[in-house]
Amino acid sequence: MSVTLQIAASGMMAQTRRVEASASNTANVLTKGALPGSTAAAQGKPAPYAPVGVAQTETRAGNGGAGTRAVFTPITPAFLPEYEPDSAMADAEGMVGAPNVDLARERINQIAAGRAYQANVAVVRTEDEMVKSLLDAKV
Repeated sequence: MSVTLQIAASGMMAQTRRVEASASNTANVLTKGALPGSTAAAQGKPAPYAPVGVAQTETRAGNGGAGTRAVFTPITPAFLPEYEPDSAMADAEGMVGAPNVDLARERINQIAAGRAYQANVAVVRTEDEMVKSLLDAKV
């Protein structure tokens, strides 16, 4: 595999991870739970969903290999206290933990990941056209 294809493929994989994280955060935006350290948590009530982000870093391997790598990272703070006294997860003060997810930021991440994925696909197509043109050349 050429270095160009290796870099583009790693970029596509990284953008896939970004979409996975954003989709998980979006799907669990309403998954509230007991605040850690509260009486509800001591009673065994589940914790709120902990949202994740993606950290993308450059990779360099021997023999000229390169690309990018994306790993899930926790978002800090993972949850925000929210007043919801009627919830089964509420502590004595009526507080529950709500995931620290910003839906606008998640949508922007999804759009950016889609565009970056498209750019990497364009690199793969261009590489394919160049190789085909080279092989079709008459000497």
